[in-house]
Amino acid sequence: MHIKLRNLKRDYGSLHAVQDVSLDIPSNTIYGIIGRSGAGKSTLVRLVSMLEKPDSGEVYYDDERVDTLEGKALIEKRRHIGMIFQTFNLFSSRNAVGNIAYPMEICGMDKAYIRNRVSQLLALVGLEGRGDAPISTLSGGQKQRVAIARALACQPDILFCDEATSALDPQTTRSILALVKELQARMNLTVVMITHQMEVVRDACERVAVLDNGRVVEEGMVSDIFANPKSEVTKDFLSNLTNVKDSIVRWSSQSGRFTLRFRGGTTDEPIISNVSNETGASFNIRAAGVQHVGSEEMGVMVLDIGPDEQHVRAAVELLKKYGVSVEGDF
Repeated sequence: MHIKLRNLKRDYGSLHAVQDVSLDIPSNTIYGIIGRSGAGKSTLVRLVSMLEKPDSGEVYYDDERVDTLEGKALIEKRRHIGMIFQTFNLFSSRNAVGNIAYPMEICGMDKAYIRNRVSQLLALVGLEGRGDAPISTLSGGQKQRVAIARALACQPDILFCDEATSALDPQTTRSILALVKELQARMNLTVVMITHQMEVVRDACERVAVLDNGRVVEEGMVSDIFANPKSEVTKDFLSNLTNVKDSIVRWSSQSGRFTLRFRGGTTDEPIISNVSNETGASFNIRAAGVQHVGSEEMGVMVLDIGPDEQHVRAAVELLKKYGVSVEGDF
């Protein structure tokens, strides 16, 4: 399901939550929407999922406009949507089977079909044998797997994930993201991930839109955004990834004046050594590492360049010729 947003606006009194947002979310992909708290991402997903109507603008699923739907037509279209949330939103009074069955019961589906479908979904999310478990006995990751199964119960075309991993530890987050990627590929879903975690975008998404103050400040392929971020918001998100234990190693408490970003084959080349030899510049490396973004390797290095501004300018110019993205005060 291809989603198109055209000039969406939504205000709450004097708060301009979403301001003139236009996006194309391709079908059969995992698309990320990232922003700080208050950036407007949760309001945007409510508009896209038809939980709220925009003050102005248009929402299309494929070529059908859906933001104007009312009554039975709106209910029917919503049945093609699945949603999972940070807080799981499960019924504590029902076990895992009961939670997964609930949306099918609401739709009036046959009881035999529901039993069979629930069994399939439990296997699909890796919870065989846990169907009778009370929700209170499940771990956070297991609860989210129940929520995912429930979201897929009515075979949706679109799956919205609103901060779905924010309440989980890193290891569980990785397992849930791997499950979502597997399900997306198997079921040809359009998945929209709302998050404030750049790790989620890096590990799961193909494209991403960056929101700030209700506006899209950057959009594109995740690999392009990581290799050459344009907005200050995106750069700030990426700078926080230097604290990720399994990808970036920091051995200095100082932040460094420059951030270098290497893409693909450049991560294997002795570029720093070459630039130092050719320009006479000195490099004080404070943090560095390589991350996997989609199918590409992305290197990042935080450093200072010396000994003077003349050498800085020469080094930066040559680094760019080698295809390295350079951020910093120069």
